[in-house]
Amino acid sequence: MLGDFNTDVQIILFKAKEEMLELNHPYIGTEHLLLSILKNDKDLSKKLKNYNLDYDSFKREVTKVIGVGSKKSTLFLYTPMLRKVISNAMYDSKDNN
Repeated sequence: MLGDFNTDVQIILFKAKEEMLELNHPYIGTEHLLLSILKNDKDLSKKLKNYNLDYDSFKREVTKVIGVGSKKSTLFLYTPMLRKVISNAMYDSKDNN
């Protein structure tokens, strides 16, 4: 699945996994993807700041709403929503070359 994306996207997805591990969550979800984008994609994170969305405030909100897990997961499972986001991105990229 990841091989269908360029290196920049693969790095963002890898960093989403790191966000999941840091928060000790049992899955990789869209919140981890957004954290990774906010932290690593400077162009997109600048645009999101126009909506008062930045890495630190979003991470605080994630930990407030979801919390931090008590143990590290050894499995790396994508949530159904993240799978759908990735799938839609693949279709969109193929449609738009």
